[in-house]
Amino acid sequence: MKTASASKTPSPDKIPLYEKLVYGAADLFGGGHNTILSVILLYFFTDILGINPALAGTIILVSKFWDAIIDPVLGSVSDNTRSKFGRRKPYILTGAILIIPAYALLFAPISNVSPDSLKAGFAAASYIFYCTAASLSQVPFMSMSGDISPDFKERNSANLVKLVFDMAAAAVCYLAPTALVDLLNDGAISVQTFYFSIVFGFGLVFSIPLAVSAFVLKERVPAPKARSKFDVKEWFAAFRVKSYRYHIFMYITAFLCIDIVSALALYYVNDVLRGVTVFGRQIGSIYVIAPMMTAAAAAVPFCYRLMKKKSKQFAYRVGLPLYALGAVLLALFDVSAMNGIFVPLFALIAGLGLGGAQMMPWLIFPDTVDVAELKLGCRPTGAFSGAMTFARTLVSAVAIQAVGLVLFAAGYKESPAKAVVQEPSVLLAIRLLLGISVVVLLSLAFAASMKYKVTDKKLARVRLFNEKNRGGISLTAEEQAEKEALLKELA
Repeated sequence: MKTASASKTPSPDKIPLYEKLVYGAADLFGGGHNTILSVILLYFFTDILGINPALAGTIILVSKFWDAIIDPVLGSVSDNTRSKFGRRKPYILTGAILIIPAYALLFAPISNVSPDSLKAGFAAASYIFYCTAASLSQVPFMSMSGDISPDFKERNSANLVKLVFDMAAAAVCYLAPTALVDLLNDGAISVQTFYFSIVFGFGLVFSIPLAVSAFVLKERVPAPKARSKFDVKEWFAAFRVKSYRYHIFMYITAFLCIDIVSALALYYVNDVLRGVTVFGRQIGSIYVIAPMMTAAAAAVPFCYRLMKKKSKQFAYRVGLPLYALGAVLLALFDVSAMNGIFVPLFALIAGLGLGGAQMMPWLIFPDTVDVAELKLGCRPTGAFSGAMTFARTLVSAVAIQAVGLVLFAAGYKESPAKAVVQEPSVLLAIRLLLGISVVVLLSLAFAASMKYKVTDKKLARVRLFNEKNRGGISLTAEEQAEKEALLKELA
């Protein structure tokens, strides 16, 4: 019989509220830095530094290829680290320290540097350094989503808090950098003010919480005693797990849409919507970004309730048609015949569909690691998070390069924004990229979500079998049959 004091003893799997808040705040960088780069980096290279879009896209492609290479390596390194501070936290802290110098180099105001090859080389080297610094913290930090607790309910709770911070950071990092670009284009601020706002404004907000998390977070899932050397074949084992493959596909297709829409946002506003007004004022990027992100945030509680009532994959796909509809309506917006107020309205429609697609892949990731452990007999969370970031980084690099090449082929003229009226071929290219790519990618995302079969009920059984395997406890014949059925369906 349990005593009163024993019954009040907190479970070792339970994550205290303060730790969940620190964990969430640490993801301000994870939610914000990709947003900043996807929204303004290509535009910064072309219209502020004066690099042609094809070369700018190539710089991003090369840098992201490097990012894709080091992500799985860093995942394996953190998996095999056995320091007194844990496996992940030493790298999280190091990455946090490097954030500010990485921003300082990446957004250096070098528009007057010549020749152009030197300018492009500096931009490429700076972006490679930035990608290295970001991966150093983010690959181990992503692994914490599976290591912070073995209890999937506690993980869901902690990761939901993280997603609130993530989406708040994404909203701010859509709005603030584009507002800074608008101010820069209007001559209201100097390039130097823009530079210091990015470096120290965002740099400090990102680096401090991430550094604090390195001292506060706990890794409750025990590290395996055995270490393993990095092996590309073992890393590709992640893609042998059926549920992981569908999860990755859901993740990269939805976030590719976000990357493409983000990369096009400033071009769309400054070129396609040139001359369009709202309430008597020239339309700015805030009229697209603000309603989209506000609606996405408003959709989160609804998506969470759907997740609890139905499943994570259902909550993920329910808004995809709205997301696609909003993007298509923006692409088809008639500048000469339609009122500018329709632009924020269409963006709001897209945002309502964005909530589930943006939040669910992060909640699904630790579940797929549980399923992988059932199949592989080990839990290489770092390698799996590295594989996840590798997949997204690789396809994102190709997508952004494609945007740059299409704009270049259409005849885009790089210059200080609004100084040049682009040719109709450029405007058509922006519209087609915005509309067609989103519809195609979200159709694929919807199909992948229908194939993903992991549920909370199945996860409870998966955890039981994993714990017995770790403890060397044999399964009964009935349990073995159930395990085989789960492996066939999920893994």
